[in-house]
Amino acid sequence: MADQAKEAQKLTHVLWICGSPGAGKSTVSHNIARVYVFVDYHADAWARNHFARRVASGDADAQAFLKMNMDERWVERTVETLTHEAISSWPKHFPLTIEDLLALPKENIIVAEGNFFPESVAPYLTHPHQAIWLTPTDGFCEQARRSKHAELARRKQRHGVNDEASDPEQRLRNLIARDQQLARYVRSQAEALQLPHIEVDGSQSPEDLTERVERFFDPFLIARFHPRASS
Repeated sequence: MADQAKEAQKLTHVLWICGSPGAGKSTVSHNIARVYVFVDYHADAWARNHFARRVASGDADAQAFLKMNMDERWVERTVETLTHEAISSWPKHFPLTIEDLLALPKENIIVAEGNFFPESVAPYLTHPHQAIWLTPTDGFCEQARRSKHAELARRKQRHGVNDEASDPEQRLRNLIARDQQLARYVRSQAEALQLPHIEVDGSQSPEDLTERVERFFDPFLIARFHPRASS
């Protein structure tokens, strides 16, 4: 706990956009970072690096996951197993995210975006408007996942990449169901810890959602840039 408190003081320049897949977190993060010229940190982009570091440390779960083929990962296992695996695995990546953020330059604000659980991030917050969680409704979750899958499939086809499972539709349905369960898990944690949360249903445009998140961050940014005005 003492180490977390010390690290939290070293991460007072980090804004957190957290949640579960399919809520538009990366779009919101990119929009905010681009406008303010903040550093944009996306956990998904670091996933391979994090798995490599976990394997190098002897993490048996990471080693087992990487040995699976696409069918073993996403088709043959139950949705409950996939959900439990994410709930167990994602917190193991989080300390590596903290390492990454501590290693980045501290001169600018960092917008850290990813599938971070409230319980993982809470110990590193020093301001009530430093982090927010976004989760999709069931309907928007399916819409977002199917749209992303279709776009990725088009790009893979253009580049001659074929790494799909034997039953792409079953893989997609399993991922959607897992993501829906994870959204409920994140919402329940955020509510239990009384942390800010937005349920995304697609009724707002990406621009409107970005503005809503940005307005939530306003007290943090004012305190950061104009400390006298916020006192």
